[in-house]
Amino acid sequence: MRKFAAYSIRIISLVPLAIGCGLTLVSARALRFADELEGCVSELKHETGEECREPEELVIPSPVLYEAFSILISHGKKSKEWIVALGAQELDGKLVITRVYDVNCAISHTTGAEVDYQSLAKALRFYEECGYQIAGLAHIHPWNSETVSPSATDIKTHRQWEELYKGKFIGIVFNNSGVFRIFHGGKCKVKPKVVGKGVKRIGKELYRLEKCEKLVS
Repeated sequence: MRKFAAYSIRIISLVPLAIGCGLTLVSARALRFADELEGCVSELKHETGEECREPEELVIPSPVLYEAFSILISHGKKSKEWIVALGAQELDGKLVITRVYDVNCAISHTTGAEVDYQSLAKALRFYEECGYQIAGLAHIHPWNSETVSPSATDIKTHRQWEELYKGKFIGIVFNNSGVFRIFHGGKCKVKPKVVGKGVKRIGKELYRLEKCEKLVS
């Protein structure tokens, strides 16, 4: 009963966040705003004015990125946005993303997606029972481009997730070209590190999956 109550309370807290996951087209102003906030940069001071410690490293292996993209592109090539959850665990003293969870979406169209609440609850139960923690959400903007950025709505919503998970939470936005950007909402307390082959860095927190053609076709 305690676990059920805990899950219920958490889902109630996440409902407004899930509603806020309606992802919109990016305006020029939103792009500039996203560029200012992109990347998990450590804040110099806490609200108390004390200096922050070096942020914990969050390792993101390239196979996990390809797995996330393979799920997202199955919807993106149909011109629909979609969302997946990223699970992490402690390995050799490091926080490593090792799991991608395909969260069902109650709404999915060209400019927005909204997760199904029951599916989200199931993902949270899975993570907690297996000793994982949810460490981020990834979604896709369903068009081809050499760059991609979160919208102002994405960033605002993501900031709420960061507050809920005490800063140990990242966002990743892909496009249909296999280009992706890691972003945060200004309260991130982890430093993402992409490792493994098949991923090329092309900008600040901007990357390309070099072998994504088979997943797109």
